[in-house]
Amino acid sequence: MKKTGFLALGLILAGLLLAAPPPIRRGALIPGAARPAAAPAKPAARTTTPAARSAAKPSARPAAAVPARKGPPPMTGKPAGKGKGPEVPYRSAIAVDESGRVLFADKENNSSYPASVTKLMTFLLVLEDIQAGAYKLTDRAAASVYASTMEPSSVGIKPGETMTIEDLLYAIMIKSANDAAVVLAEHAAWAKSGGKGPLPAEQKGKAMVEAFVARMNARARELGMNATTYASPNGLPPGLQEKRGFDTSTAADIAKLCRRIVQIPGALKYTSSASKTITDGSGQKAGLTTHNYFLPGSHDKDGCARPIEGCDGLKTGYTAVSGSSIALTAARNKRRVIVVVLGSAGRHEREAAAGRILRDALDAVSIW
Repeated sequence: MKKTGFLALGLILAGLLLAAPPPIRRGALIPGAARPAAAPAKPAARTTTPAARSAAKPSARPAAAVPARKGPPPMTGKPAGKGKGPEVPYRSAIAVDESGRVLFADKENNSSYPASVTKLMTFLLVLEDIQAGAYKLTDRAAASVYASTMEPSSVGIKPGETMTIEDLLYAIMIKSANDAAVVLAEHAAWAKSGGKGPLPAEQKGKAMVEAFVARMNARARELGMNATTYASPNGLPPGLQEKRGFDTSTAADIAKLCRRIVQIPGALKYTSSASKTITDGSGQKAGLTTHNYFLPGSHDKDGCARPIEGCDGLKTGYTAVSGSSIALTAARNKRRVIVVVLGSAGRHEREAAAGRILRDALDAVSIW
């Protein structure tokens, strides 16, 4: 009896060891990366190691691609609560270095709703306007009635109130303020049309936003983001009374946008801050706290993410329709990587996937 019991116990332990997933190998080259001094690399899309497959492969069938202007895609996983594991880790993911070399790719061309990651294009256009001298960081932008109707996250700016362009940029990149993104869009369109100073009260804010969104789409084409369609400056889904569609993009396209942003001097000061105090539309001091818990100095009370040394951006996003998304960048030994994860079922899944990919990408570029 004793021998039989020990034999059964041994068989059970052996079965558990065989069933355990392989460990993620730290310091290994990212799947899909070109090896130094090798023959010309083959296209790297979707090549993975056993470790990457274990972490990234969905346990359910992948969700269908998202039509550009139709209703929301079905989510095959439900948003997970604290500590619960993923059904679908993401809809689309990629890691690249600043030259655009692909370090990791998994369904990178799947269409997704980027939610507030959309604000990265608003951010880019405003920074490029400032570079071109269209307006200055110290200029003040006024909110329209339309801007004040945006749902949170917000800075609560009221019609006719003004904020500096710089404070509005911090508001969209740290707090992800939807009203601030609309104020910036309105101001940029007003300046583009030849307007001077803050947007006048008689100007229709929504018309200004539509003009700005047209610029967003034109800039996306210039950057080669051919699978992207913008419908808003902030990533909010359309309201029941709105005729516009959803913002749609892919991880591969968002990576192209991020590569352009990190090239702009001073851009990362807005994305690297874990917290910031600004002056809101009422003239009061307002504290902003990041949603990107990979930034040094941040603290995730839910324990889903830990700060990663060298991380200095970029943007998170979430809506019930889109799921959780994130665009990250970090540098180590003067080598920069960009990671984009779109359409996770919940933040637990997003942070687990994005953190793993970012750490492995940094390890890979550090040994080349």
